[in-house]
Amino acid sequence: MSQERFDIYFAGELLPDHAPEAVKQWLGAQFKLQGQALEQLFSGQAVRIKQGVDMDTAGRYRAAFRKAGALLEIRPISASAEAAPQPATPTEDATPASPSGSEPELLPANTGSLEDCAVPVTAAPIPDIGHMALDAPEHPLDDTPPAPPADIDISQLSAQPANSGDLSDCVQDKPARPIPDISQIQLAED
Repeated sequence: MSQERFDIYFAGELLPDHAPEAVKQWLGAQFKLQGQALEQLFSGQAVRIKQGVDMDTAGRYRAAFRKAGALLEIRPISASAEAAPQPATPTEDATPASPSGSEPELLPANTGSLEDCAVPVTAAPIPDIGHMALDAPEHPLDDTPPAPPADIDISQLSAQPANSGDLSDCVQDKPARPIPDISQIQLAED
C-alpha cells in the first residue's frame, strides 16, 4: 500500500446549481471562519485547506466538499511542493497559493472514489399492473392487416444464364492524366 501524502486546496470553485452563500456558510461553519478569512477562500486563488493527508482522508474531504457544493483540488505532496512552496492553511493567514485557472492535474492511480460523483436517485413508485394479463402466443399484439404485395411489372426483364456475361459494359473510360515532374524530390540519407 502506498504511503503517498496529499495536500488539499480550495480555489472557490462550486458545483453547478449550488448557491454560493450556502457553500460559504457551510465552509465557515466547518473551519470556524468568518469575515475576511472566509472571503479569501473564495478569492479565486488556491488556498491549502489540509496538508499531508493520506488517500482515504483526501477522499473524505472531497466527498464532504462535493456534498456541500464545492470542488477541491487534491495534489500529491511532491507536486504541491513544486507548485506552491509556501501556502498557508485557512485558519492561519490564508496566503493564496496558485491561480485557479491552472491546468488540472491527474491524481495517482487508485486514489479517490466515484461515490461523490453519483447523482442521487429517488425510487419511483411501481405502478399497479394487476389488471394486465399475457395473451396466447398465436394472437399478435399488432392487429394492423399486412400490406398488400407490391404490383411491379417485370415482364420486360430477362436473365442470362449463370457465368455467361462479363462486366465490360460497366467500364468507364477516363482520360489519362499527365504525370507531374518529381525530378527535384530526393530521398534523405540516414
